[in-house]
Amino acid sequence: MNKEDILKDVIYWAGRSYKAKMAPATSGNISRIEGDTVFLSRSGVCLGDMWNEDVSELDLNGNVLNGVKPSSEKLMHLEIYKKRPDIKAIIHIHCPYVTSFAVCHKKMDEPILPEFIFNFGAVPSAKYALPSSMELANEVSEYFKNGNNAVLMENHGLVAGGATLKEVFYRLESIQAYAKTYFAAKFLGKIHTLNKDEIKKIQNLKG
Repeated sequence: MNKEDILKDVIYWAGRSYKAKMAPATSGNISRIEGDTVFLSRSGVCLGDMWNEDVSELDLNGNVLNGVKPSSEKLMHLEIYKKRPDIKAIIHIHCPYVTSFAVCHKKMDEPILPEFIFNFGAVPSAKYALPSSMELANEVSEYFKNGNNAVLMENHGLVAGGATLKEVFYRLESIQAYAKTYFAAKFLGKIHTLNKDEIKKIQNLKG
């Protein structure tokens, strides 16, 4: 894919993330990797207002290649790419419904929706570390190394990865739907979870 198409892809899915209320104001960041170059949203940009000049280009050592200051969470993106070569795209969000789980230090693991069980099983919660720090990058990337495709960060937000930005966005929509459903169900009354046999049958659908 040429550079023009890569920039279009990043900007399109950044805009979709903002419109879906996943990254309010200037929170959140988005990237994809092509070869050895990481295309990452610049520092302080709103994902809903991105243009070509709002995309920083980095190598895997974090060196800026085009003079655009990258998001302060560049270390986290780079470490995930290094530890999971199959991941080619990452979106980090601050959706209030999802972030509420991170604030409560609560992983997403209650078996209430078959689709969520099938796609994730559970979304773990990484312990708190200073945003933008190497400590946070190491903590979160270890979860990805162990096979997770989405990770909550205590008192911070959530980050997800995948083969394409489209795949990542759909994962985030599924997680956001889980969070909203959980809160609405809590308001309505008692939550009824699926039992172990029902969960096993869902997991067996993967073959």
